[in-house]
Amino acid sequence: MTRTVLPAALFSALLIGACSAPPSSPRPTDQLPFMGSWNCGATTMTFTPESYLPANDASPIRIARFSTQNRVTTMTLADGAVIQVQWQNDNQMTFTSQTTGDSFDCARVAG
Repeated sequence: MTRTVLPAALFSALLIGACSAPPSSPRPTDQLPFMGSWNCGATTMTFTPESYLPANDASPIRIARFSTQNRVTTMTLADGAVIQVQWQNDNQMTFTSQTTGDSFDCARVAG
């Protein structure tokens, strides 16, 4: 009986631990609903699971770290800049740069 209970308890503990683990790279896009291109008035930005493109004619910047809490994702870029996106729904988000102080209301680019 002990043999059956111990593996079952161990399996349950592993399953619970796996469910609470943070996402790992490559980042699942279903957990990052702001992936894609956004018209932010002054510029069109594009996000991929690995990079941020601040404008169509700019070079992509690698995303070094990210965290998401309460519909706000904070990204630390490879150049040290920190940006945040807060999505309101599938078609609207707010972009904020902690580094420059810029803030934009953005609409998803159809595509």
